[in-house]
Amino acid sequence: MINDMKENSTGSSPSQSPVLIEGGIAKFPAGRLPDEAEAVADEAWRLHPTDAVIVVRPEMGLDEVNSLALAPGATVLFERGGVWRGQLLARSGTPDHPIRYGACGTGPAPVIQPSLDASDAAAWRREDDAAGDLWSFFTGSPVDSGNVILDHGESGCLFKRGSLAEMTRDRDFFFDPASCRVFVRSSGGNPAGRWSSIEIAQKLNAVDEPRAHDVVYENLRVRYGAAHGVGGGGTARITIRDCDVEWIGGGYLYRDDAGNGVRYGNGIEFWGGAEDILVERCRVCQCWDAGITNQTNEPGSVQRNIAWRDCEVSRCEYSYEFWHQGAGGRTENVVLAGNRFRDAGGGWGHEQRWNPNAAHLMLYDTVMPTPGFVVRDNVFARSEDVLARIFNEGWGREATFSANTWISGGEPYLRCHRRPRAGLVYLYPDRLDRIHDDNAAEIESQGAGGVVCGVDDASLLERLAEEFGLREDEFSRRPRT
Repeated sequence: MINDMKENSTGSSPSQSPVLIEGGIAKFPAGRLPDEAEAVADEAWRLHPTDAVIVVRPEMGLDEVNSLALAPGATVLFERGGVWRGQLLARSGTPDHPIRYGACGTGPAPVIQPSLDASDAAAWRREDDAAGDLWSFFTGSPVDSGNVILDHGESGCLFKRGSLAEMTRDRDFFFDPASCRVFVRSSGGNPAGRWSSIEIAQKLNAVDEPRAHDVVYENLRVRYGAAHGVGGGGTARITIRDCDVEWIGGGYLYRDDAGNGVRYGNGIEFWGGAEDILVERCRVCQCWDAGITNQTNEPGSVQRNIAWRDCEVSRCEYSYEFWHQGAGGRTENVVLAGNRFRDAGGGWGHEQRWNPNAAHLMLYDTVMPTPGFVVRDNVFARSEDVLARIFNEGWGREATFSANTWISGGEPYLRCHRRPRAGLVYLYPDRLDRIHDDNAAEIESQGAGGVVCGVDDASLLERLAEEFGLREDEFSRRPRT
């Protein structure tokens, strides 16, 4: 993969660096950490001084990083200020010697992004079109392009359409996998002359960790992936700490029975089996679906001992999403604590969805047991649609909600959708929604005894206490600012 060249943020020259090996990696023998690595080494590194520490400089691509033969206990440090294009493939360690991915040096966090740089005007082709405003960019791959981010988000993003015929407005785009081209309507001429930075997000997990175990990620910035930011199934003993995840999702996952492309993408996702997971102090924003989530429909999958704590999640369609529909599986000891969730549905994806249904808590149908599910000390502030959606009955029997703060700007606090009358419908992102709108009457008519708890409901607290045991929570209504 091509990666951006950044000036060494420490100001040092290669001759002043430790011995370099081929590919721009500085590898330090046991007991000889460089100053920048020493500054960010934590207790675990010092407990295992024989573990290798590898510093990756910007001139080395992720394909080369992914090909490294990492022994358990190895630490891979990306130089701050660098940008790496492509997908980081996690390698597994052992319980006592995890593989660590982190940052060294000074300056901004190192960036991992599986996007294409389309900022060169010469790379755009003007198409023969009656409107005279159609341009295209060759991606070189049939991999879906799910989003086009402009000026690193300062100018927003383009609006994805399902076909060339649907492209009728300025800033519309369509990806044609047959020609491997992104088509863009630009009334201001060549897109690269209109915006200084254009990033085409491809349908890849920026950090991919299928069946990974014993991995630690710290101080990384993950962005511009049209699948998930960090994603994988069958994981164990994973820690994600002090990372930034932004502008994620938008690729097509599948098409429903009406032919609509169903887009997807979560900031940090644990799919299938997931045990002994810690995500803390991360900042996640601008995700198509959920900022953070553990979910599965795989039979027999177990999700156990998962903690999401002290994170900031904003402007995602859902802040946290959970569901477990895998027969014979189980979820236990999931803790959502001390997080700050704000402005659900306030991001780029909300207006592009054919079923906008923003919520901080999106708790879909869960048919497996969920003992030890705890939601405490969180702040849920403002949503375009509703603060929480709960599709399950009887959550109060297995879940604990306590000391949370719910801040509404006029939207309902809660929609309890109950069980569907006709069974689960998987082809629709909101499983009861067929008219592509957040229509309470239509949704609730298909559920068995759904409840909407609005801000003016005099029996709100009693109803919430009866359903979900929210007796200690605080509810308030504040105008949007």
